[in-house]
Amino acid sequence: MSWQFLEFDCSEDSQGVVCWDALAQPTARHTPALLQEVTRLLRWTHRLGLQGPGPLEDGADWDFDLQIHVDNAPLKALWQNADDALSLTPQPSPGTQITLSLSISGNPAFAQAFREHWNTP
Repeated sequence: MSWQFLEFDCSEDSQGVVCWDALAQPTARHTPALLQEVTRLLRWTHRLGLQGPGPLEDGADWDFDLQIHVDNAPLKALWQNADDALSLTPQPSPGTQITLSLSISGNPAFAQAFREHWNTP
């Protein structure tokens, strides 16, 4: 799959933990589409059936960090697993430009599933 707004940089450590980092700041009219793209990705990670999100050093298979800012002010981004939804507080008004950073890291099993599903390096 090609991403419309997320462009990932990938790194791997000596223990096989892979991290994908993306930074996006599209024009304001693309904010809803960017958030949909992130939601689609997080839905997939939660439905994968691996243990996570959580610290890999504590036994989780994967984890993520999502930061969203409007005019340098952070929004609280919370993934609602029960609803398969991303909630933002405060909710940005229509036409608001956001800056979003997303890091997803995982063990080798997660990395292989991620690469196969999303067709990424």
